[in-house]
Amino acid sequence: MFTGRRRRTGRKRGGRGRAIVRWALVTTVVGVLAGVSALGFQLLLAWSTSGFLGVLVGFEPAATSTGGQPQGASGMERPWLLPLVTGGGAALAALVVLKAAPETGGHGTDAAIDAAHHDPSRMRARVPLVKALTSSLTLGSGGSGGTEGPIAQIGGGVGSVVARRAGLPERDARTVVMTGLGAGIGAIFRAPLGGAVLGAELLYRKGVAWPVLLPALASSAVAFAVCGAFLGFGPLLGEQWITGGTDPVELLLFVALGVLCGLLGRVYISTFYGMHHLTERWVRRERGVPPWAPPIAGGLAVGGIGLAAPAVLGPGYGVIQQSFSAEAVLGTSLWLVLLLPLVKILATALSIGTGGSGGLFGPGLFIGAVAGAAFWRVCYAGGATSLGPEVFAVIGAAALLGPTIHAPVGVTLLVLEATRSPGLVGPVAVAMLASRAVIGRQTLYRSQLDKPARFAPVIESVVPAAPPGPPPASARKTRAMARATPCGRPMEGKATDE
Repeated sequence: MFTGRRRRTGRKRGGRGRAIVRWALVTTVVGVLAGVSALGFQLLLAWSTSGFLGVLVGFEPAATSTGGQPQGASGMERPWLLPLVTGGGAALAALVVLKAAPETGGHGTDAAIDAAHHDPSRMRARVPLVKALTSSLTLGSGGSGGTEGPIAQIGGGVGSVVARRAGLPERDARTVVMTGLGAGIGAIFRAPLGGAVLGAELLYRKGVAWPVLLPALASSAVAFAVCGAFLGFGPLLGEQWITGGTDPVELLLFVALGVLCGLLGRVYISTFYGMHHLTERWVRRERGVPPWAPPIAGGLAVGGIGLAAPAVLGPGYGVIQQSFSAEAVLGTSLWLVLLLPLVKILATALSIGTGGSGGLFGPGLFIGAVAGAAFWRVCYAGGATSLGPEVFAVIGAAALLGPTIHAPVGVTLLVLEATRSPGLVGPVAVAMLASRAVIGRQTLYRSQLDKPARFAPVIESVVPAAPPGPPPASARKTRAMARATPCGRPMEGKATDE
């Protein structure tokens, strides 16, 4: 009896050891590939921006600097070319999407979340490459969007391919897809902790997918190391080390800023999806509108907006860092400071809501940061605060984005990592609670489900207690029903070959 029990215990320990080694290998491979993908995408975007806006238009957008000083935007040498460039970039991206991989159109994070829920191991291997190309064309030509959406779908696609090659079951493939998503975001924002937590938070509107967290932390650290080895390890928005905001009056101001960010978040969500549904009606109701026409029209319109407000062109991370400077905020027209968040919302809806390839996460940070800077300018003029605009900009960025994507912890960590400002965690939490009360259940990512699925811990999930048998008829029926999109339309079958 004693000998048999000992042997069974030894087999169990050996199985757990093999599971640990297997997951370590999987997370390392996903992290390396996500880091290389993030590096390649950033270089491709830089070349595209230099070619479209730099060479053709003679315009250099504002850029971030890890040294702490942002690089301001230049003037336009050939402004009359801007609408043609933004429209032309959108046209090229739309044609590549339609010919190569239609699932890469739009904002990639929602597509990655949908794939993780319904088809985690069958994302096509071409998706990362096509998404990187189309997003660099859209954003590099001046389209308003973020870099996190592309890298989320790229990282998720990498995770899906690795899970398929490793022969992982669907439950584990879901974990690996979200691990790749978090690793990609952590690498591109130089915020490995925030990226990993986002990978665990984004699956659901409420709750956290805890089995994703540990492998996501490992993969995100690897991806950050790979990408940082070439681009540097400094924070995306510079070493800010912002503190302040413990006075009761200032806390009330943060609550008011949170309410403002909540209202802007609702406007952002409704404007984007209003444009998205309008585009779908035009294309799907056979009104003679080809699917490539709305992205081109949106690109032309964004180019026209960019002539009046160049700050909305591209991802705009340099503008976020400029909003930390009192000199820059006070030196800008008051009307432009106040209207810029709304203009960015409109430009993003025109670029991505019409089918362009880009993300919604980055514009959310932009809208919140600029709204925070505008709020500071009004309060500063009225003598209500002695703090600098950087405090309100960082709080605004987190307070707007966190509740709109239902990932408050991940967004808080990412924003504080991107600025090296852990001292703002309290004020950010206060403003985010107020913003969340205003936004409610609305979300930018409609593929998120309401309740977390019950999946086993990562290590145990690869050591089954008994050989799996064929699923019962009820389970097969449930799985077939789950393959519908959030809008209720059946998903098209996706090939797994390259």
